[in-house]
Amino acid sequence: MPHMLPLILRRLGEGLLVLVLVHAATFAALRLMPGDPLADAAGDRALPTATLERLRHLYGHDQPVLTQYVSDLRAKLSGDLGTSIKIARGVSVAQLLGAAIPVSFALGCGALAFGLGLGIWAGVTAARRARSRIDHGLRALATLGISLPDFVVAPFLLLVFSLWLGWLPAGGTGSLTALALPVLVLGIPLAASIARLTRTSLLEELRLDFVRTARAKGADDGRIVFDHALRPALGPVLAYIGQAAAAVLTGAMVVEQLFAIPGLGYYFVAGAVSQDWPLVSAAALVYAVMLVLFNLAADLALARLDPRTR
Repeated sequence: MPHMLPLILRRLGEGLLVLVLVHAATFAALRLMPGDPLADAAGDRALPTATLERLRHLYGHDQPVLTQYVSDLRAKLSGDLGTSIKIARGVSVAQLLGAAIPVSFALGCGALAFGLGLGIWAGVTAARRARSRIDHGLRALATLGISLPDFVVAPFLLLVFSLWLGWLPAGGTGSLTALALPVLVLGIPLAASIARLTRTSLLEELRLDFVRTARAKGADDGRIVFDHALRPALGPVLAYIGQAAAAVLTGAMVVEQLFAIPGLGYYFVAGAVSQDWPLVSAAALVYAVMLVLFNLAADLALARLDPRTR
């Protein structure tokens, strides 16, 4: 583990810079949005001018933009995510997201596990039977899985498994089965991409000299694949995990809305629509933290698998 310390420190430093840039970009984007988020804080009823001015002073919106940015950054560094001004007025954003993070984390980890398991199996199967009907069929399914967007797959799965068959609930988070369809929606395109990547990488490994040597010594095909070729072939797959995590997390925004799942994506979209600045800013920062951690885990796994990447 000590030999991994420089890599960990370097990645953490890069991650900290990413978090600062995400916070700055989110802050700027929210301030550039048209309208005043406090002007309709009372709903359809217009607030008196004096009340609106007091609210602006309370939330610091009457300060210069640079002062607002520094104050917001200091608050985030101290762990203060602010309070919601629209979605759950007066409720701590940390409290809202504290309940949402485990839901999104379970959804994302489930989709990653499903995508990795199915994708690696399909890729290995296709590579071992290259140019056969099984290979062509799996590649066609992978292309279909990558091509279909979430908002097409989700209604189809809801129609089949919830309305027609009645096997799975249509949404919510009441049980593990409620997350089954969202995990499938997020995991199918991920599995398709990993299957194609695994197949290509494994075929390249199987063409190398050490494979021919192993075959000449009488090693069977299964041992060659699983004991010798698969481990180096998984390097590109592990390198792809960071990008895959980003795709899962951003895709979860749509999926959580479709399945009425109160996760980070649900609050991020709802906060953006209603201009709940503290909620949107905190949700974006939490998303960035999760991406940094997923990328760090992928880099460590890849460094352990292939020391040349350290």
